[in-house]
Amino acid sequence: MPAPRHPDNASPNEGDGDPVEPLHSPGERGFAQMVGAMGRPAPARRRRQRAAESREPASTATPESPGEALERALMMVRGGQVEAGMALCHEWWPRLSEAEDRLHMGICQHVLAVGYHYNGKLKEALTTGYLGLELLTLVGETERRLRLMSLHAITLAQLGQAAEAMELLGRAVELLPQVADSPWQQCVFWNNAGTVYESLGQIDEALSALERCTELAPRFDEPSIKAISRGNLLTLRLTTLQRHAAGVDRVLAAYAELCRHLDALMDEGRQHLVTNYAAEAADVMIQRGEMDEARSLLRLGMKAATATALGPKRATLELRFARVERLSGHLRLAAAHVAEALTLVGESQDLELLARVHLENSQLQEAQGHWRAALDSYKRHAETRETWLAAQAEGRSQALAARVDVERNRVEAELARLRQAELQKQVEHLVEEAGLLKRQAEEDPLTGLANRRHFERRAEQLRADAPAARPLVLLIGDIDHFKRINDLHSHTLGDEVLRTIGRLMREHLRPHDAVARWGGEEFVVAFGAGLTLAQALTVAHRLRHTIERHAWAVITPGLQVTMSLGLAECRPGESLTEALQRADAALYECKKGGRNQVRTAI
Repeated sequence: MPAPRHPDNASPNEGDGDPVEPLHSPGERGFAQMVGAMGRPAPARRRRQRAAESREPASTATPESPGEALERALMMVRGGQVEAGMALCHEWWPRLSEAEDRLHMGICQHVLAVGYHYNGKLKEALTTGYLGLELLTLVGETERRLRLMSLHAITLAQLGQAAEAMELLGRAVELLPQVADSPWQQCVFWNNAGTVYESLGQIDEALSALERCTELAPRFDEPSIKAISRGNLLTLRLTTLQRHAAGVDRVLAAYAELCRHLDALMDEGRQHLVTNYAAEAADVMIQRGEMDEARSLLRLGMKAATATALGPKRATLELRFARVERLSGHLRLAAAHVAEALTLVGESQDLELLARVHLENSQLQEAQGHWRAALDSYKRHAETRETWLAAQAEGRSQALAARVDVERNRVEAELARLRQAELQKQVEHLVEEAGLLKRQAEEDPLTGLANRRHFERRAEQLRADAPAARPLVLLIGDIDHFKRINDLHSHTLGDEVLRTIGRLMREHLRPHDAVARWGGEEFVVAFGAGLTLAQALTVAHRLRHTIERHAWAVITPGLQVTMSLGLAECRPGESLTEALQRADAALYECKKGGRNQVRTAI
């Protein structure tokens, strides 16, 4: 599973009342350890004191708006005062509910979801997350909903609920076009998506998502997110190269690049990021047997964790220190690190991390030959892990129950909407079906031109609309040697020739001329707007020339297509059939005269 990554939560619009959740949430280390992203919570008495202090100025200052209060709550969570920030949300919730302020109710649940996420309270994190998504969906708040969906997908993925996580991530992807003008929003999403993929073991997809994120970073001015996205990508590249047993040069080059990034983060004062990346890089060095490098990285991580009061992070670092010293044969040093890790993990109440500490202690006791102590530690590891897995299972069950409630409400609302729109949809379907039937009755399916029946109706209408002194002019055309084209090539290629002829006729004749496929390789035209026979003859010559000069070789090398055309006027008292027969006689004269010609009937 992926190692934890705690981003800086700074927003490009800091202080505008728009809370921002973390870009990248922890993976392998367990939910309780998420507190480390924003600083270790104070003991209960100190937390209550801080919560009281944080609310004191509000009584004397100008009353806060809901947005300002929720932004302040998020700042507390980000600063490590998780309980105080969540207390402020709970304080505001009754007022927001009474006012039916769904927007700020959704934001409030969003902030609470972030707080529960950091505190490792799985059930509450998912329950508030689902409620927040429902409220933000009702008010159509796309940007906050997108961020909460990607955060929620991380939680689901880290719980092993792959299908639900991917389904939610897919819905979030559908919202991305709505924030196309905000590279910051897209960067946040792809960074979180990378965490989801990494948690599910889809490393290629994770790398691709993080690369998208880093490509977006130069398009906005937010150093924190740029540092996070680059650090996440460099760390994942390094661990992936090591996992795939890549060449030494490639691994060391990736390691050197990550170390340069760590130095830059320290210079910029982003120690909370250094802790995570240094720990993951140390794991790679331990696997490679580079213990001095691992110690150097762990010291750097410890320095950063101490500077930012990240107690749970210090516990994971102490655990890695213990492993390094045990593998190096320094068993007393390893024992000291294990003892310190046990003290620190007791403060965070992270059962998953506690289980790993007991496992490391068991391996250490075994290395010292203390078999009874090793067995005792291993039993504690098994019991703690069983408790942790049971808590996770219960959390999943309760979270699924909460999701069922949310989905039931969503389905009921959707059914109501569908009932209201059902009649309109039925009408639209009938209209569409009628249009399709009309097209099928009037169009040739191969060329899209009018069929014979529709042409006859159009031609009669054009004849009725034409001036009395201007008889309707008809044209009939036949593709020369079309049977030879089918025989030499194929009927499929012959169909493509027919389609192309139909397209050329539509493009080079006027919109009010009636054009149709008469049958086989024959096409007919009825010229509208009172066109004279002489004018129609000019149009026919131009059409013949266009067909002859067309780039037929694009369809197949060596192909050449020509057309013979016959024209006739529809005389007074003469039917369309009779006029077309005379035009067909003129066409026959073209064939006798060598084809690729235009002639008029006498």
